[in-house]
Amino acid sequence: MAKENLNKLLSKEVNAIRKSSKVKIGVKEDSDKYSKKRFVEIYQGYDMLENLYTCRTYIVKAFDIDPNLLEILLKLMGMRVFSRLEYSQIPRNFTYGRFQSILESGYINLLMDNTDVEKRLFSLNTKGRNIVISFYKYLSGEEKIPEDSKHNPMANKNKNNPYDKKKLDLIKRMNKLEVPEHKKRLFE
Repeated sequence: MAKENLNKLLSKEVNAIRKSSKVKIGVKEDSDKYSKKRFVEIYQGYDMLENLYTCRTYIVKAFDIDPNLLEILLKLMGMRVFSRLEYSQIPRNFTYGRFQSILESGYINLLMDNTDVEKRLFSLNTKGRNIVISFYKYLSGEEKIPEDSKHNPMANKNKNNPYDKKKLDLIKRMNKLEVPEHKKRLFE
């Protein structure tokens, strides 16, 4: 493909910026080992976390929890069963630095009691697991994030700010998108 034809594929703005920055366009030759098909195959599925920020914000507001607590719940869900010692090895902020604070948060249960505090075993309770499961369902596209004010605090016109309004617009666009096949395999 000639360089002139390649310039036509780019938008006027991109061409103007490219020319003013003196960026040259490289034309792929047939002898090149790299192809677009390989690029797509290599990176397919790496869009799993593309909506992480939006889903995270929704979960934090919907369940009225601290973002740091959500991260801890995600870690604890993966661990399934944990002890105080294992909890102490998780990076966490000051609020949840003491084990007692996570215990009092109401998201974990004592599984096995022991006179030795360090030998007690814990796991997420139903409330904590439901938060994590909801997060993954929204992130994978298995469920759409609600857009109404009854189920989504960001849609509440009395409380929302410009930041929430932008997030809600993003949620609406995200909900209209078709779920890619590689994401559907996670929940089918």
